[in-house]
Amino acid sequence: MGFLEDLMDQTERLVCYSVSLADGDRTDPLLRQLERSLASLRRHNGSIAVVVFLYGTPTPHLVRICAEQRAWLQLQGDYSRRLAELCPRGWPVLARYPALHKFLNNSWLAHTPAQQVLYCDCDTIFRADVDHLIRAYREPDIVAREEVHSSRSHHGPDAVFLDEPALLRLCSAMGVAAVPPFNTGVVLLNHRIWEQLSLVEGWFIECAWQLLLWMSLHPGHRSDARFGMLDGVEQAYQLASATQLARALPFPSANQWILEEIATWLALGALPALRTGDFSPADVAQNGEFTATDPDRAGWTLCHYYSGNQGSITRWLDGSLASRH
Repeated sequence: MGFLEDLMDQTERLVCYSVSLADGDRTDPLLRQLERSLASLRRHNGSIAVVVFLYGTPTPHLVRICAEQRAWLQLQGDYSRRLAELCPRGWPVLARYPALHKFLNNSWLAHTPAQQVLYCDCDTIFRADVDHLIRAYREPDIVAREEVHSSRSHHGPDAVFLDEPALLRLCSAMGVAAVPPFNTGVVLLNHRIWEQLSLVEGWFIECAWQLLLWMSLHPGHRSDARFGMLDGVEQAYQLASATQLARALPFPSANQWILEEIATWLALGALPALRTGDFSPADVAQNGEFTATDPDRAGWTLCHYYSGNQGSITRWLDGSLASRH
């Protein structure tokens, strides 16, 4: 029996990654992150089922990684084509933003027997058995770490990074529940919630498009040198219909790169009676929190370290290796 057949027949817990590769794009830094993440996961758990969703054409490097780390590579077709199906006018701009595919895999998940799915970005490392973490947080429908610089963050709120009062007003105007802002880098889905998520994929992309249109119509909105600009936003309004322009949604942040996160919260707000929960920082670290721990005595199970901390996490891991010799 092959891996996929075994996956479909047996697994209750599943770890997933989602990757987008443009034609001719090797994205070696991203694949090196994925390779290190999978290797650290397998170091502590050799049996849990892992799926890597790929939008684009597989490279030899990616195929080798999945084979060596016993991960099923699931081809999801072209990223641009998928977005064009969901947003015929906005896809040329949305496709330049490489973060919208993560929650477009729910229909595939619905055909597996999985009861819990842990989504991880490639910039994640593991220091303990992930199976224990998944089992420990099985009650809410969705579990994640609080968004950095939200009111629940130990860093304290930053209204430039995320204007929560504006977000609450937006949810109220849209008639959706206000989901507590969470970081989408590591997300645990329970109770087969992906079956409901598959029904709002179009709404998720529509939210992203309407938010992006508002940015395009308000190019000077709260610009901040700390954050970059999304490619193509300035001309996005030229692709929109008059109706779409009238429905543009105020973007409650100066950081355009969290478009995917805000669209996710709005889409989830449309699900009835959704139950959310937070990972404890003692179990799931994020951003630079790993630097406060000893590499050989880190008590957390995994860390979503953010790609901007690539150099720091490498030095931190090198310190662990050095102490073994």
